[in-house]
Amino acid sequence: MREKLFWWREQWRWKKRFIKRICFYSFLIWYVQALPSTIFNDPYSTVLVGKSGKLLGAHIAKDGQWRFPPSGKTPPKIAVCLVTFEDKNFHQHLGVSLQGIGRAFYQNISQGKIVSGGSTITQQVIRLMRKNPSRTYSEKMVEIILATRLEFRHSKEEILNLYTANAPFGNNVVGIDAASWRYFGRAPENLSWAESATLAVLPNAPGLIYPGKNHQSLHRKRNRLLKMLHEQGVIDKLNYFLALEEPLPDKPLPLPQEAPHLLQRCILQGQKEQLIQSTLDEQIQAMVNQEAEQYALRMNEYGIFNAAVLITSVETGEVLAYKGNLNHTDEEHAFDVDCIQAPRSTGSILKPLLYAKSLEAGLITPKQLLCDFPSRFGTFAPNNFNRQFSGALPANKALSKSLNIPMVFLLREYGQAKFHQDLKQLGFRHMNKRSSHYGLSLILGGAEANLWEVNACYNSLAQHLQNETNTTIHFSQKVQIGSKPLLNKGCIYSTFEALVDVNRPDEENNWRAFESSQKISWKTGTSFGFRDAWAVGITPKYVVSVWVGNADGEGRPGLTGVKAAAPLLFSIFRNLDAPQKWFSKPVAEMTRTEICNESGQISNRFCEHTHFEQIPSSSLISKSCGYHQLVHLNQKETFRVNADCEGGHTMKHKSWFILPPSMEKYYVQQNPNYHSVPPFDPKCTSNKPENIMGFIYPKHQTKIYIPKELSGSRGKVIFEMAHTRQNSILYWHIDEEFIGTTSEIHQIAVQPEKGKHKVTVVDETGVLLTEAFEVL
Repeated sequence: MREKLFWWREQWRWKKRFIKRICFYSFLIWYVQALPSTIFNDPYSTVLVGKSGKLLGAHIAKDGQWRFPPSGKTPPKIAVCLVTFEDKNFHQHLGVSLQGIGRAFYQNISQGKIVSGGSTITQQVIRLMRKNPSRTYSEKMVEIILATRLEFRHSKEEILNLYTANAPFGNNVVGIDAASWRYFGRAPENLSWAESATLAVLPNAPGLIYPGKNHQSLHRKRNRLLKMLHEQGVIDKLNYFLALEEPLPDKPLPLPQEAPHLLQRCILQGQKEQLIQSTLDEQIQAMVNQEAEQYALRMNEYGIFNAAVLITSVETGEVLAYKGNLNHTDEEHAFDVDCIQAPRSTGSILKPLLYAKSLEAGLITPKQLLCDFPSRFGTFAPNNFNRQFSGALPANKALSKSLNIPMVFLLREYGQAKFHQDLKQLGFRHMNKRSSHYGLSLILGGAEANLWEVNACYNSLAQHLQNETNTTIHFSQKVQIGSKPLLNKGCIYSTFEALVDVNRPDEENNWRAFESSQKISWKTGTSFGFRDAWAVGITPKYVVSVWVGNADGEGRPGLTGVKAAAPLLFSIFRNLDAPQKWFSKPVAEMTRTEICNESGQISNRFCEHTHFEQIPSSSLISKSCGYHQLVHLNQKETFRVNADCEGGHTMKHKSWFILPPSMEKYYVQQNPNYHSVPPFDPKCTSNKPENIMGFIYPKHQTKIYIPKELSGSRGKVIFEMAHTRQNSILYWHIDEEFIGTTSEIHQIAVQPEKGKHKVTVVDETGVLLTEAFEVL
């Protein structure tokens, strides 16, 4: 019996030990895993800060709280104030203060209810993690256990950071960063002792006391904490009394909204609930906001309500200012639209790219004459903005004056399909239709681009010229969008030099007379119907791009690049630092060669007035001067002659600058020193027009029937000409309106209206033939 009793006792002892061990190990396993890997899973606000860390804007968290993503640090003043007020022994205990618990227990017993929790900062972190459950003794035990677990996992600094990032600060403000900006309009590290003390006392009773509510109670609490800091020697007597005099904030302040459209763009690109460290320069951004808003007041009088500005650094490609639209709240004029991202008709803003690509292809030299007279290209009849014509003018002047007709001629020669492909490679993603869809109008705004693409392209060219390796523009390291420069430096430099001479707005026209004025390469653009006004300016330091218009596409009289966008561009440049020097000339990619003064082309042996000039090396393959010819004259120089009508000993041989009649008609009006070449002597039969060229179709008084196409549209008819010189260039006109040129194969498709017409063809020497025809 005794042996049996002894055996049962041993079995019971073993079972108790086993149960104790099971309980211990179970508790240990629970203890180790009690804290989740991520302590707080609350949604955060999306916060945008500038290059130096200043708040530029924030978007409220989806639960309606202003809760900034943790910064990972607690400013020293805030840390001292919080520890002094909430937990004096924070740096000594292991998560639990026995003295605090004893004091709270005594107070609760004496009051007959729970009036104090005696919680340490570590315990308060646990309460915040558990969403502030009801205060019970069992809950307090769980809280104590988890607090010690938190102490094992994190350092004191990390625990304090968790508390300051997630503690409530009254109203709908959570975390020290949001509280600092909402109540004082500054970052927490820039707060005074009085301001830090104010924030430190708020988590103690955030639902009852905060700026704008129970002002007197908050004032007493703050001053009590300041007194404690003074008694502990943290602040001296002078700073203590000065802190007592600081007023409390009356109510929460609105958060900065310096770049709301960039903030929204970041959210859409997957950076929601993050602290976004942008590249924006806070001072430049503030300046741009001020300049744009002031400028908008003037534009509103003309029914123009939207504007966008983008500034990038040439050196780094960083976006320094991003103003997607005006900062208004009403919905009438679509101020929420980010106009930096909105594709719009480009107007003339792409002309410099065609000029540069034509230099690179060897089609032109920088000052080569381009055609500028009334012209028709099939059904496309462009016109210059001022509706005036020069006949012919240098390419760099055509660019600086932003003339349409010379650029259409140049695009036709360069190739619209080729240029369209170039633009796509330069980063213009919105030009996603085939080149035939845009036609020759591509260079006049027939395609769309946005301000980001325009800025990225010109910035990449400036960077390439400056030998910078970064060819992208970006507003954060996570988002980099740009283009690769597909141009050699000599062509870029020549293009930028041409753009320096663009006529500035009225108040800027005499900029060269002032030493303080900046040298700026710049270009404007105006879309058809006065819907979009563009301006882009380039210096070795900055690329500034401006768009002005109405987001809904409504056109307004006067909405042009020069009148609407350029004034804002130059007001911004006046507030930016001027570069110390201009772009260096890329001499390795330029060649010194002899240029004809009149034509701007590489001189030939008949050019009498020439000069030497450095031009892009790629332009060396362009044609030599085609306008200077050796002509044979009679003794009086009144007629051109040949051996049929003049003896060789009496002929005069003279170099003559000869423009085709279409050019000459307008060129002579602005160039009075130009002299037309004398006509052929009627006695010289071999020089008669009919002996040099002739119509194959139409013949004299031909009646033409033009059928309709299968689509129902009017068809075209092919006119054809023969010329004795194989490489001649012929200029075609119908009823004195220019319709195009031909070379080698002289065929041209035309679409004349019903009725009687005259077709006139002129070669480059001035030989002219006219034929009448009728369309039935």
